[in-house]
Amino acid sequence: MAYLNGIFQYFYKENVEMDITETRRNSRFVKGIVEEILKYVHGADERFSITKECVGSFHSYTKVSEADEFDFSVVFDTGMKHQWLHLHQKPFYDLDSKLKKVIHSHNPLPRMLLKFPLLVNISVQKWKPQGLNEEPNCVTIGDFIVPILVKRQFKTLVCAAVDHISKTRTLSYHGYQVIVQNLNESPAITIIIRQLEGDDISIDMAPLLKLQLPFKSEMRWQPDFGWPIPGAKWPSSEKVQQLFAVGINLVTTDLLYWKLSFATCERELLKDIDRDGTCRRKSLRIMKRLRELIWCPKEVTDGLTSYHLTNILFFECDRYPEEHQWRRRLLGKRILSMLGRLLEHIKEKHLPQYFNRQTNLFVKKSHQSLDKAGIYIKKFIDQPEKYLNNQLCNDDIEECKD
Repeated sequence: MAYLNGIFQYFYKENVEMDITETRRNSRFVKGIVEEILKYVHGADERFSITKECVGSFHSYTKVSEADEFDFSVVFDTGMKHQWLHLHQKPFYDLDSKLKKVIHSHNPLPRMLLKFPLLVNISVQKWKPQGLNEEPNCVTIGDFIVPILVKRQFKTLVCAAVDHISKTRTLSYHGYQVIVQNLNESPAITIIIRQLEGDDISIDMAPLLKLQLPFKSEMRWQPDFGWPIPGAKWPSSEKVQQLFAVGINLVTTDLLYWKLSFATCERELLKDIDRDGTCRRKSLRIMKRLRELIWCPKEVTDGLTSYHLTNILFFECDRYPEEHQWRRRLLGKRILSMLGRLLEHIKEKHLPQYFNRQTNLFVKKSHQSLDKAGIYIKKFIDQPEKYLNNQLCNDDIEECKD
């Protein structure tokens, strides 16, 4: 195991760690662009916050290889205090598939598992005097706020911001081009920074309703998330209370329904996960890099994701909650244990979300892509030294070619 740990450590140094100079440069660069965009967006619609919430792998210190992807949540302020009750009212709207327009409906929107409408009747009244919700800025149907309307409004303003910045600051003068991509199933608006020198940088900005809904309450409307597990030793009771304070938010993943978001909780759980000198974050980053290189390359979009691996780490921490079980000398043991756990979930085609055990993270993934990743993972578990050495040798060959 000592030999395997040594290879993992070397693999980490050669394939996982990011260049500090490039990371700092890209981070400052992205920060400036995002701040300019949000300043414009907030000026056009003050319901979108001028401040950003940093989420995703880069901001939880689990990004690998290159600092080329940045994720932010942009809070849309409804101006009212929400409860689970507001997610269990009947809206009367639907989507006209031909016109791609949200319309009033005679029938209520069907109830869906873990997808919700949101009543904002107080917000609608507050917005009226200022005209904040008048066309073309309207994001509601009746007294309900609609995800696709918020997302379209945000994209319109982001496009206008980029256009404004390009005219006033001459973006191309600085050697880059800003491209706002078309809307897709993701809750985020994706911006690509195309540099004349250097790789593209991707920025995801997702509208967020920061409701901070409780994990546990006495209201019958609340789902049972299965977290935290009574008597669990990880995370600590102090950390659990911090996560309770963060709460559950909503994002625009669906067209008509709001979906629960635990992104802020996940960031809070990851950011100081190794404060006692353990190897949790390092083990996750190694698995994420192996996924990119071998198990499920970037071109495979319907298979294993880095988010799946993050949840596997959380479950492993549940199973092995003590700090001494994550000492650096146990790096290889913990990685192989997590991969064994992952392999079982792939066989079952079922991986629960850590913060919401009712959600199966594999539900929309290709069984064929998952099975293919499972084959690679099984081979890796059987001969980890061989696969790591082969990868390191391939890296040396590529360097010689360069």
